[in-house]
Amino acid sequence: MEIRSDRRKFLLGSAIAAASRLGAAPAEDIRTAFIGAGGRGSELLRQVLIETNVRVTDICDIDPHARDKALSTAAQHKPRSLSEWRRLLDSKDVDAVIIATPCDLHAEMASACLDAGKYVYCEKPMGITPEQVNLVLQASRRSKAFLQIGQQLRYFVAMREAIRQIHSEDLTGKTFVIKAQRHSTPRPPGSPRSGSAWYENVKRSGDLIVENAIHNLDACNWIANSRPVSAYGHGKKYLPKPIPAGTVMMDGFSVEYIYENDVHLDYSQLYLHPSQLKELPNGMWYVVFAEKGSVFLTHETATFYDMYGTGKPQDLLSTAIKELTKTLETGGTKEGENAMSEFYACIREKREPFADIRVAATAALTAIMGREAIYKGRSVSWKEMGVTL
Repeated sequence: MEIRSDRRKFLLGSAIAAASRLGAAPAEDIRTAFIGAGGRGSELLRQVLIETNVRVTDICDIDPHARDKALSTAAQHKPRSLSEWRRLLDSKDVDAVIIATPCDLHAEMASACLDAGKYVYCEKPMGITPEQVNLVLQASRRSKAFLQIGQQLRYFVAMREAIRQIHSEDLTGKTFVIKAQRHSTPRPPGSPRSGSAWYENVKRSGDLIVENAIHNLDACNWIANSRPVSAYGHGKKYLPKPIPAGTVMMDGFSVEYIYENDVHLDYSQLYLHPSQLKELPNGMWYVVFAEKGSVFLTHETATFYDMYGTGKPQDLLSTAIKELTKTLETGGTKEGENAMSEFYACIREKREPFADIRVAATAALTAIMGREAIYKGRSVSWKEMGVTL
């Protein structure tokens, strides 16, 4: 499966985002309910509140503290307070639902909202098992509404432009191999743990690769312009002492993927990277090894290295793209992300989002494949997922 893209589609969301910031939007409000008002939900609420012609109708969360805080944040919209999300399904004054709950709840909520005819913005992953992914896929096929997945990297304008150039092959030629990482320094022994209890429960989060690495794996799918056919990997909880994968959340793993178009991905995520180890850069990055050279890509920068060149490497991002990123950041979106602007633009213009149901399902299944390969200690194929896109 080749995932088609073109310049217009890549840049369309950026133009829409800029227009939204200037107040160019239809007069009719899009009535929006929130399911989940914790860390990510509160960030999305902040982004929604700077959109024009959007009204927050409901805040739903089982945690009264999180719910009350969100109600206060959106006080000018006078939203209703709910603790039971199913009450939204029959509501005639809700057009769209934003889901930002623990991962194991996404599929049930998203499929029910789609069946109720609501537009859905769902945080990643769409599901943590193949069965959950298929549940949402089937609901999407029945629904007149759409689902946009919270694969935020798809809405970073710098990523869009760099990957557009990679896909054109004019500069780089055919892509052969992708090497990508997400490394960080572990917390010192004895330091307090952060985050919610569900996050480190692998039965609820899907483990580190599904809850966290899915962003980076989705970016790799996007770069490869394809989907994997097989995965093989290894990982575990390394610190403070090794614990086999599948019991507690891993703090390190590596996975090899082979794609339908024969691109090879080598991905590692390690919370084992000393801050003084400079020879291998810490953090998140991607190297695309192609026919005519390589691209070193982060979420904000992109540099091309000619295969046989001796001169200065080429910056792939124009001044206009850099300025647009700054404009979006000034408007309150992290690193130029404009996912919320795109969500509402797609509703108004009756078009599918860039990060649509196929992106959602492919990203989730890619991460699940990698997890199962690690857990089972063998190669796992796409066919084993049992889901038809």
